Amino acid sequence: MRSFSLATLSAAAVAMSTAPAAAQRPAAAPDIAAIADRVFTAWNNTHGPGCAVGVSRGGVTLLERGYGMADIAGERPITPATILESGSVAKQFTATAVMLLVADGKLKLDDDARTYLPELKSYGRPITVRHLLTHTSGLREWSNLVAWQGWPRGTRLHTQSDVYKIITDQSALNYPVGDHYSYTNSGFLLTRTLIERVSGIDFETFTAQRIFKPLGLTHTSWRGDFTRVVPGLAQAYRRNGNEWRLDMPFDNIIGAGGLWTTVGDWLRWNEHLTNRTLGTAVVDSMTRQMRLTNGLEIAYALGLTVSKYRGTRQIAHSGSTAGYSTYLARFPELGNLSVAVLCNAAGAPATALTYGLVDALHPELARAAAADTVSLSLATVFPWRGIYEDGRWHTTSTLDTAGGVLRYNGAPLRALRNGMYQAGNQVLRLDVSANGAARTIRSVTSDGDSVVQTLRQADPWVPTAAELQALAGRYRSDDIGVTFTVRMANGMLVLSPRPGVESVLTPTYRDAFSSDGGAVWFVRGKGGAIREMHFGESRVWDFTTVRVP
Repeated sequence: MRSFSLATLSAAAVAMSTAPAAAQRPAAAPDIAAIADRVFTAWNNTHGPGCAVGVSRGGVTLLERGYGMADIAGERPITPATILESGSVAKQFTATAVMLLVADGKLKLDDDARTYLPELKSYGRPITVRHLLTHTSGLREWSNLVAWQGWPRGTRLHTQSDVYKIITDQSALNYPVGDHYSYTNSGFLLTRTLIERVSGIDFETFTAQRIFKPLGLTHTSWRGDFTRVVPGLAQAYRRNGNEWRLDMPFDNIIGAGGLWTTVGDWLRWNEHLTNRTLGTAVVDSMTRQMRLTNGLEIAYALGLTVSKYRGTRQIAHSGSTAGYSTYLARFPELGNLSVAVLCNAAGAPATALTYGLVDALHPELARAAAADTVSLSLATVFPWRGIYEDGRWHTTSTLDTAGGVLRYNGAPLRALRNGMYQAGNQVLRLDVSANGAARTIRSVTSDGDSVVQTLRQADPWVPTAAELQALAGRYRSDDIGVTFTVRMANGMLVLSPRPGVESVLTPTYRDAFSSDGGAVWFVRGKGGAIREMHFGESRVWDFTTVRVP
């Protein structure tokens, strides 16, 4: 096993107390290196990818350490100097660039984005710069759109001009501007172009001159050209069976992600935010949480989330691009504790690893109370058994009683004393309309909003060959410039946006299917003839195509 440390420990900086200081001796500094070794034990190896971790408190670096390999074939380990990719943690740097322009007096957060991006269509309510930075614009996610064109990320080179066009070509939004929170990279990609137009210089140059260089982030730069050779860059990996395969982000899309950096630079960045080095107005605006049009305050601010972890304030963001997984957090109430985790393995639990360190350093933090459960009556819940469609993304969920065990999407359902139900970490409410005709499941999203799922039918739809054949045909979308082909193959419906690319449609309820994690459903017109085919995903709620001859 191999690990590499630049740990510097300070008893004054890390001493913790759970009782009044006068009542006990000064606490000894915890062995933070040993703590990190325990938390990252699964990644402490010489034959697979791993993580770099950094911890600081009050501006004092307590630990910078590496686990696992930056390059498996080259036998190069991860060290604190290893450069990894940020994923969406990069969004706070793009938001900072906007706030610097605000401080310069060149724009306002509540300006109509079309002032700077006239190619963006008008959707009734104006999309403001603030909407772009808070995932409340309603814009569709660009990566879903190019995937539906038949070119998902990694299959061809996508550029800023490509994604800018497909985003601004959309004739509709997911929802009215400002009504909901729906995570999408599209807003931040439009913001990159906005920054360039307002500042008059290239996005990478602007952020280097105004952020990275002044703050001493000497190992931080954008992946504006993925072919650039970067000394010390870790390869990214994804597990395939019993072996690791390379999984690198081969595109030049930056602003929403695509930042190369080190844990040391991230710790310095968090300290600059704490100290408001770039100006109080700039930094404080970044943590001002967004309000939806209904008044609901969500956790998302400007490229950052503001929430509670075990009762203490947390300002953080997670990231994931190709085989990179990351998390950057600071905890102002814990002596300005900062934790940076950058991993080069797809699915590496960077968030959980961060919390593992926080838990070990602060065992006094409140634990979540156990759910107050009561006995569950299958007879009571049985009428809700079936296939449900959610009212936002149109994806399906299943409430199943097979084998006498009640499960929601495979997770056992527990009854709570307050009349609600819990499946995994999700709390649900089962409702029935006054006339008893409609049964629904209501769940609460992470931003405090709610999603209603409606029972469509008790058992999965088993269509006949004739029923499937009636759905076959050609369906056109001008928004992405594609005519889809739907045809029968081996008793199943197959969907194709272009030759050589196909997806199998799995029946759910009548005229509806699941495919590649999303939903596909068909809409009939007068007389029952099929008129439209729709797509639904968590980041593109209702994408319409029209049947053509």
